[in-house]
Order: sequence, then C-alpha cells, then structure tokens
Amino acid sequence: MKMRTILFIIPFFALASCSNANKKIGSSDIDKNGSTPENPVPDNGPKGTPAFETTSHEFGKIIDGELVQHKFVFKNTGKGDLVIAKVQAHCGCTTPEWTRDIIPAGGEGFVMTTFNSAGKGGKEGVKQEKGVTVEFSNSTVQTIELSLKSTVFSDK
Repeated sequence: MKMRTILFIIPFFALASCSNANKKIGSSDIDKNGSTPENPVPDNGPKGTPAFETTSHEFGKIIDGELVQHKFVFKNTGKGDLVIAKVQAHCGCTTPEWTRDIIPAGGEGFVMTTFNSAGKGGKEGVKQEKGVTVEFSNSTVQTIELSLKSTVFSDK
C-alpha cells in the first residue's frame, strides 16, 4: 500500500513543480501585452507617439503602368519605445514596407509605399486615391491613415 501511495505522489509533485519558464508565446499572449516575439515592447510604462511629417502625398500626373514611391517619415516624440505592429494597404496595387525595429524616444521610422498604376488610367486622366493603415504598439496613437493621390493617364 505504501508503494502505491509513493508512486501516486511522485508524479503529482513533478507536475506541480513545472513552471511557465519554457512556455511558447501564443497570439493570446501577444494580444495581452501589445508586443510580438520580434518586437518585445511591454504595453505598460511610457508610450511612444508617432509624429509624421505628412500623412498625404500627391504624385500629380503619372502614366498608366508607372510604379511610383513615397516614403512617409515620422519621429517618435513620446517618452517610450514605439513599434509599428502592422501596415495594411487598402488595395493590391499599393505595397508598403516599414521600419521593423523598435523606435526609441526621439528616433525616426518610416513607411515606404509603392503604387502600381497599371490599368488605373484613362485618356482624360483618372484620379486615384489609395490608402494605407498603420497600426502601432505601445503608442499614444493606435492607428494612422496615410494617403496617396495621383491622376493616371493612358494613351488608349
């Protein structure tokens, strides 16, 4: 009887002594603290504040099929670190690239946008306005909308 009791108690203590030290981070953990494994910024303490030079860019007249780019630059004017959590273009003709590193207070970051005007023009010119949504972690600002404007001409 004593042997059965001992065999029962040993696994119980072994399981009870396990810790979360080697626990893998899941999406629920990321949602809780506002960070990612690549950008481990806690969502408490001082926050960053993105201050963009401009949130809109006018390319003017462009020819159908041209690829045009604009780099939106911002400074972290807050007191804490800032992270771009996600950048989402509103359509498939616009492609964003962005600063993937933590941006310290006083540091600068960017969102580079590329607009592919193929199939977007007309003889009289077609006005185009495309958008990009930027989401931040550990920030006083949750999201910023950036816009690109142009008039696309084709010879067809």
